[in-house]
Amino acid sequence: MILDTRNYQDSVDALVEAVKAKMVEAGADIREVVNKGQLKFQRVTDRKFPAGLYLQVSFDAPTTAPEKIRSKFSLDATINRILIEHA
Repeated sequence: MILDTRNYQDSVDALVEAVKAKMVEAGADIREVVNKGQLKFQRVTDRKFPAGLYLQVSFDAPTTAPEKIRSKFSLDATINRILIEHA
């Protein structure tokens, strides 16, 4: 996930906990969360948003969970991008 913290007033830890809570609501069993920190984008599409907070979440879930997770975060302004991979 890439998080957009430009207009977020609380701590990053509070945002990470909120992300974890929404994923649990969608049926995910969180194994590990790695905060990779603020990283610059290789290709900037918005000059006002040149870098984002990268968050890697490892989880176990049923096959329907990725769609539920995407729908939970679809209107969340703090989530810029989501990539879900099956391992």
